[in-house]
Amino acid sequence: MKYLIRLLIVAMVVGFAVSCKPVPVSHWFPVTPREHYEKELYKAKTEKTAAGQTWFRVGDAVLNDSLFSVAPYQERFFLGDSVPAQAIRLKIPEGRRLVITPSREPNDTSAHFFMELYKIKRNGKPQRLDYITDKSQTLTYTNVDNDTLLLRLQTGLNERTAVSLSLTTDPALGFPVSGHSMSSVISFWGADRDGGIRSHEGIDIRAKRGTPVVAAQNGFITQTGTNNLGGKIVFLSAISSPYSLYYAHLDSQLVSVGERVVVGDTLGLVGNTGNAITTAPHLHFGIYARGSGAVNPLPFIDHRKEKILGLPEQSRWLGDTVRIRRKANLYVSSQFEKSGQIASLPVNTWVRISGEMAKGFRVELESGTKGYIPTVPLESYSKQLSSN
Repeated sequence: MKYLIRLLIVAMVVGFAVSCKPVPVSHWFPVTPREHYEKELYKAKTEKTAAGQTWFRVGDAVLNDSLFSVAPYQERFFLGDSVPAQAIRLKIPEGRRLVITPSREPNDTSAHFFMELYKIKRNGKPQRLDYITDKSQTLTYTNVDNDTLLLRLQTGLNERTAVSLSLTTDPALGFPVSGHSMSSVISFWGADRDGGIRSHEGIDIRAKRGTPVVAAQNGFITQTGTNNLGGKIVFLSAISSPYSLYYAHLDSQLVSVGERVVVGDTLGLVGNTGNAITTAPHLHFGIYARGSGAVNPLPFIDHRKEKILGLPEQSRWLGDTVRIRRKANLYVSSQFEKSGQIASLPVNTWVRISGEMAKGFRVELESGTKGYIPTVPLESYSKQLSSN
């Protein structure tokens, strides 16, 4: 009898659990500022209101958005009303570190603002990587797996704000020759060697004989020795990335196999050993990705300032529904790549302006389709875009 009673109780508990609508994990274990805010909304039962349902639904839906951009890049986003959240997918060039910096108008202090960075896993699902807090308003990410990233922006319930976003990149590695910079690079990736029989799998950096060559990333020394092409060489295997760094034509090596080094540690001295014996002293610097061979080292160490188009003054149309007064093509990418064209919009198509850039707009059509159009003349339109 006791066994039957216990079994009945268990069945009732399971049945109750199954019949109840599941509550997001973040409701019970909030981590990010957005999840803490979400928990407060659930406490206030706002998910039962029309505005609350829009806030939750749109916030989740944008994690599947496909609009795309490549850093360096700037955009101003509208957040509010039926568009409380927006997202963009990003690709980072190999060897670069992404820096994401949001900014808001100085007098815009009342609205909440949440920003979270995700990577898209192989199954297509987003995995959160990082998020901004009151103490940290900039996100950084170094791409070593050719990941597609997704950035979600969201404001608070029944709030409106405009957020300008700057995405820039820095080199992922330090410069490999002490006291030198990009102005010392004298030969680049892919240049002909041996009369065109082979191509250059690295870059050459001019420096005086005896100049220290240094660790460009933390790691371990995996090989030192001599070969016909490189002369005296050092291989450094990075700890936090799938790359091996190759230093060649050294006058001498100052490290041993198995030694752990950190950025800036001296590995050897510039020389012209190997097949560089007839040239001026320089470092041949190469990078090898484990399992896929040599890659161009230049983006990994190029510290020259990026050129990035500035944003225009905030448009009167941001967040509004307008007519376009000239035919425009709709693109999935902010780079307006022809291969990413979604549709051709005729004159008088009405769109909602949900973002703006130096030379274009992010828009949403009545159908819910989102995309980018180059700058075109606009005029006001009374009908408002409804959220699906």
